[in-house]
Amino acid sequence: MAASAVTRVWLAAVLLLSPCAAIAQTSADDTTPTAPTSGSEGLKQAARTGLGGPQSVSGQLAEDEVQRRDVSRRPGWDAFFQPAEGALTRLYKTTGLKLGFDYQAVWLGASHSLTTHKKGSAGHARMLGKWALVGRGTDNQGSLSFILEQRHELWNEQTPAQLGGDLGYLGVVGTAFGDSGAHLTTGFWEQALFGGRAGFVAGRIDPTDYTDILGYANQRTTFLNLTSLINPTIGAPDPGFGAGAGAMITDNIYALGVISDANGSLQDVEWFPGGSEFFKYGEIGLTPAKDERYTTNIHVGFWEVDARKDAGIPQANGIVASANITLREKFMPFVRAGWSEGAAPLYKRHVSGGFIYLFQPFRDLVGFSVAHDTPATIGLKDQTTLEAFYRYQFSDNIAITANAQLLINPALNPTQDRISVFGVRTRFNM
Repeated sequence: MAASAVTRVWLAAVLLLSPCAAIAQTSADDTTPTAPTSGSEGLKQAARTGLGGPQSVSGQLAEDEVQRRDVSRRPGWDAFFQPAEGALTRLYKTTGLKLGFDYQAVWLGASHSLTTHKKGSAGHARMLGKWALVGRGTDNQGSLSFILEQRHELWNEQTPAQLGGDLGYLGVVGTAFGDSGAHLTTGFWEQALFGGRAGFVAGRIDPTDYTDILGYANQRTTFLNLTSLINPTIGAPDPGFGAGAGAMITDNIYALGVISDANGSLQDVEWFPGGSEFFKYGEIGLTPAKDERYTTNIHVGFWEVDARKDAGIPQANGIVASANITLREKFMPFVRAGWSEGAAPLYKRHVSGGFIYLFQPFRDLVGFSVAHDTPATIGLKDQTTLEAFYRYQFSDNIAITANAQLLINPALNPTQDRISVFGVRTRFNM
């Protein structure tokens, strides 16, 4: 299906389904703009609602909800969507089903390329759902969560997710923005326990939602480059069947772990196609409180992925250490480091740092990151990546983000030691 047709179908689905879906726990009247919330309230609410990171189902729904409660620079635009959002809210109150819809598009262009492809673009249409079926509204709620997604090319033959290879860059300059088509990205049960102090997930999960989590990392609302978003020394597979669990051991110390199919596939929903080949990750961390797990956090994580016989990939393992802190509810500096052994991850050494800064009252966001990586493949040169973005919150439902990247000594490019990448991302959500 052509990209334009996909977009039209998705928008039509939103308009048809919005009277019978749910997006927020507030009432329809609560969509009226109010005084600004604290700068980090979106991340705090996301940390309260689930085990995964900001890009997970619970995290994304919670952050979008806070955005709609805040002051808007274009209340007239927001008013257009309020009747549909009110219907979504009423259905959540009636059935416990909370749904979110978003569409995002990315265009990236580079200064140099090893091929004829210097530009890439792609779009995503998503439906995120969280259906509270047990203990709705209590601290021990059980929910069925899922993401249905359609990824497609837009104006260029290449996509942002694939563009790095054309540039001779070892990595991904447009994380997740490919053309994999329609698929069930995740579908799992999420259960809170012990008054919300612990919980577990089980089903088709994305293991990156539960590994080395810091509050700034969301490829749909902050950075685009893979090395800015996650620790690329972790050999995490694509979504697959697995389980995870976490708990607040004390008021300030938490632990979590996940085990997932090492042969997970974004497009194919299969039950452990390679047999007993697993990815495992465990983490212990320190945070001021449970709801500040994204905003202020220091942790150490350990991971291992089994050898994959059919794919011919040997066993690998590693360790990561990461930290971030939020100052005055607006400024979040962060650092990451990682070390690995084996060929499964992209890199065997990684160190990065940066910050994000939130501007009130409209929640514009600026970010900067620098990462230095040593490839896992022997003989490739070290690579450095700089990235900056500015997210302009046009209205409660629409965000426009300018992005710039500088790729220094791209590991697979023998002719260029500097490549500039510029682009823009737009996101609509409801």
